[in-house]
Amino acid sequence: MFVFAFLPYVLQLLLIIHIIKTNKPFLWLWLLIFVPYIGGIAYIILEIVPELGANGSVNRVEGAVADMLRPNARLEALEDLVRRQETIANKTALADAYTECGRYDDALALYDSCMTGPYANDRGLAFKKMQALFLSGNREQAKVEMAAFKEVAQLDSQEQVLLDLQINEDYAKMEEIFYKTQNFKVGYLCAEHFHSMNQNEKVQQIVDEMKDALKVYRRFLKRTDASLWYKKTQALLS
Repeated sequence: MFVFAFLPYVLQLLLIIHIIKTNKPFLWLWLLIFVPYIGGIAYIILEIVPELGANGSVNRVEGAVADMLRPNARLEALEDLVRRQETIANKTALADAYTECGRYDDALALYDSCMTGPYANDRGLAFKKMQALFLSGNREQAKVEMAAFKEVAQLDSQEQVLLDLQINEDYAKMEEIFYKTQNFKVGYLCAEHFHSMNQNEKVQQIVDEMKDALKVYRRFLKRTDASLWYKKTQALLS
């Protein structure tokens, strides 16, 4: 009984961590602090459940809770796996995890260690390395590597085209793509750039376009992660 008495407080703490980690509007923090039970239920229904449904991953609830309780658990497991089996696949998975958590130098070192022998010109690894370079802030080196990447072959995926536009800061083209395709991820990246330039009127235009698209294509977009990108874009204005 003593343990159960603390469960609401543990849940409240986990929800607060989730709000901060996912950049949700700070209004949720106030609701959880001042009206914890109602605020907690509302947050789960309006924010967490749609996220799980959008990703088709209701089964990931257990994993999400584990990540909040032990945020480095997955990373530690991958590091242990690489120590035991230093394969290209294992090292790449660890490098990807390093990139996700912002340890770009560690990620780049691993990608370089993978790009030897038969994998020296592997385009998948080269793309991941460029992503890590760009995210680390080393835009100039990312530009050099992207130019070399395009000399070998054309960009053949949406992700590659998007990274090329980001590296070369062609946000005008990205904005054009967003308004033509309603790709919410592209819209968010444009909005994030405009927000950093204090052009919040352009951010508002993107938010309005997303809102209209969600109304018109609601049934289709409900099966995608569009609502997540919409909320992240909205949060830039809060």
